[in-house]
Amino acid sequence: MTAAKVVVLGGGPAGDVAALRAAQMGADVVLVERRELGGTCLNRGCVPSKALLAISALASKIQRADEFGLVVSGLSFDFPRMQARKDEIVLKMRRGVEAACQRHKVRVVPAQGHLEGAEVVAGEERFAYDQLIVCVGTEPSGLSGIDMAHPRVITSDGVWTLTEIPQELVIIGGGVIGCEFASLFAPLGSDVTVVEMLPQLLAGVDRRTSQQFQRLLEARGVKVHLDSKVEEVRYREDAVTAVLSGGVEIDADTLLVAVGRTPQTEGIGLEEAGVLVSPRGHIEVDEYLRTANPAIWGAGDCIGGLQLAHLASAEAARATENALEPTRMRPMDRTVVPNCIFTSPEIATVGLTADLARETGHEVRLGQARFVGEAKALAEGEPEGYVQLVADAVDDRLLGATIMGPHAVELIHEVGVAISDGFTMAELGDVIHAHPTVSEVVMDAAQQGHGIAPYLS
Repeated sequence: MTAAKVVVLGGGPAGDVAALRAAQMGADVVLVERRELGGTCLNRGCVPSKALLAISALASKIQRADEFGLVVSGLSFDFPRMQARKDEIVLKMRRGVEAACQRHKVRVVPAQGHLEGAEVVAGEERFAYDQLIVCVGTEPSGLSGIDMAHPRVITSDGVWTLTEIPQELVIIGGGVIGCEFASLFAPLGSDVTVVEMLPQLLAGVDRRTSQQFQRLLEARGVKVHLDSKVEEVRYREDAVTAVLSGGVEIDADTLLVAVGRTPQTEGIGLEEAGVLVSPRGHIEVDEYLRTANPAIWGAGDCIGGLQLAHLASAEAARATENALEPTRMRPMDRTVVPNCIFTSPEIATVGLTADLARETGHEVRLGQARFVGEAKALAEGEPEGYVQLVADAVDDRLLGATIMGPHAVELIHEVGVAISDGFTMAELGDVIHAHPTVSEVVMDAAQQGHGIAPYLS
């Protein structure tokens, strides 16, 4: 049997996985990527931001050294070296992707690709396909009325080319990206202001978490303006002045626009190939990740929904499997998708919030516990935050969780597995957790939901 010809358009967390999974399944695979393998996440998003956030978190800890009985003086920052360390990590990860493609005999074509008929044109070559997986991702959105070409105005992409730490940083947008960069630069000495047009930061999380996070962010010196817009920007060669809707004027040497991301679907021939694209530029797919053209599939940020690298990878694997095994197609299940926010403190959610559970008809049981009561969290000097578990009050089945605090982005997976396996809150509370660990707070929250947590009930 002749191997299926699969072309993957885009080499980020979705495209890489689609290409490698197709190769594992015996396909003849071409991966077309105009920039670096790994896409935004590896090169300009998740990975570089976590590299710098790790340094920022260390600096924050050192600044509190006296609490631990340590005497530290003369803390200073070598920002070019921080950026160089970030680049080293990114390069190591990218080489890992390149090596995986070589091992699986995936042909990588470094060119802009677009569709013409039943072929993908990339550079001087044309590639026919039996199945095409489109994973073209997104790029930072600009903001109308802002001179995005001004040297003092940047998006998240521009952070990675900064040569010095901003002294005064205004961030337009209080979503995940804006809040992560506020958490990054405040401990490095930047005077940070976040401007958000909505009535709360981090619109995707529940209001209690948002409000508590805002208090902690402001305690670290970050100024927050909610229900506010930047009405005008006055530009100078080495600075800008942002004028807010309430008349407040803020001077800054750097203006970071973090107002979301735009799909990179325009002008690559999708519509001409029969693919439906939404007014916002997202590829429209069904539950199996098929487009309106039965030979073309979509995965990752370019199809809309949660913009998460791990979800993109999962969608890409499922789309590829469905494309190559049409008699065994499975729908994409997004019931259990951890959403992790790498702020300080970390925030992570999975499943339903309490409000959403009620809105969808559940009678809700909550189990809650705070890190301030956990020995390991206190020992590490990170007592802020809590765990909130959400269960159906009728059958006690777990529906979701929100965790804010130390190691939240790691702890959330325990609850995700529990939800996936159909655990009740009582069953999660019965799982013995080691002491002293920060993970005990999950057990305590589950037990508290039934009124049997020894120290909380």
